Amino acid sequence: MAQYSLGIDIGGTFTDLVVYDHDAGRRWSRKVLTTHDDPARAVAAGAAALLGQARVDPTAFSRTVHATTLFTNALIERKGAVTGLITTAGFADTLEIGRERKYELYDLAITKPEPLVPRPRRLEVAERTRADGRIARRLDTRELAARAALLAKAGVGSIAVVFLHAYANPRHEVEAARLIAKRHPGIAVTTSHEVAPEIREYERASTTAANAYIKPLAQKYLALMATRVAELGIPAPLLLMLSSGGLTHVQEAQRVPVQMLESGPAAGAIAAAFFGQADGDGRVLAFDMGGTTAKLSLVDGGEPLTAYSFEAARQRRFIEGSGLPIRISTIELIEIGAGGGSIAAVDEIGLLKVGPRSAGSHPGPASYGLGGREPTVTDADFLLGYLNPDYFAGG
Repeated sequence: MAQYSLGIDIGGTFTDLVVYDHDAGRRWSRKVLTTHDDPARAVAAGAAALLGQARVDPTAFSRTVHATTLFTNALIERKGAVTGLITTAGFADTLEIGRERKYELYDLAITKPEPLVPRPRRLEVAERTRADGRIARRLDTRELAARAALLAKAGVGSIAVVFLHAYANPRHEVEAARLIAKRHPGIAVTTSHEVAPEIREYERASTTAANAYIKPLAQKYLALMATRVAELGIPAPLLLMLSSGGLTHVQEAQRVPVQMLESGPAAGAIAAAFFGQADGDGRVLAFDMGGTTAKLSLVDGGEPLTAYSFEAARQRRFIEGSGLPIRISTIELIEIGAGGGSIAAVDEIGLLKVGPRSAGSHPGPASYGLGGREPTVTDADFLLGYLNPDYFAGG
């Protein structure tokens, strides 16, 4: 019996699906508009149509792999959960202070990236762990409970817990997470020692806040995705692409979704490396134009380069230090908020700016005829005659 694989890529505008026949080397693909209220719905509809087109028995699938840019899009467009932060007394402003270094030394009007957690929702508790892991001051659980209650009252859907030197001894973070989960079971909790267990308070806090910001979205979305795939009758477990190019299971991705921030671009870079091996001696510049973002990566010696940190949502597209530092392993790439659906506008001094806002799939670019009224990159391409009106985007 033939063995098949199903590949799923969800972007800000399109959801792409591919069925691959391992024995015959055949493939079938389908492109549908992303359903942002329930991204799994587009997957279910597109996959069902694709299985019918390929006439494949769902039980013949041995693998289902999913990559997505939904989480990084949520960061760039600031569409994540209302998030709170509980940290060691004296460290509530770590996210704002950063490295105390201007990425443009002589820019008097410099703008730093806005923290994912605003100041009123960054609260402190009395506790202290030394750099060697010894406890200098026990966690004040009463104060912690009071701070968590304040955040719950403020309507947060997620809480990040970042205590000083938790990478050396996570005891207080574990205790805090247990207490918050017990008293507020509807609020997602992220601890820094689970996400980025290493020295450097700013990077650890930034990575933890990013994980907390997208965690409720990831938990709901991935659970629905696994259910929809199972409802298609596909017995193969759902595997998620990581930013590093590896794979993981649903439960781990729900726990640390920040590891999936660059999963969509990572999949594109790996594909470019595979196909570029025979056509370019394994040295390739890969370009991936999505609906919300555009990505570039270098492939050298048949493998994409790997980095151990990157910046999301940069204020200046090519300037290091202008974005939110994320400490994860990732395929090295440049990503800017200027995809096909990115909206163009004129700023206060009359300069043309593109992105980071995107028209998405609904209403989409004006040229789709679905009600969009703001100009996008795709609309510019359409008016300039770059798009073939007889065949584009799979019909």
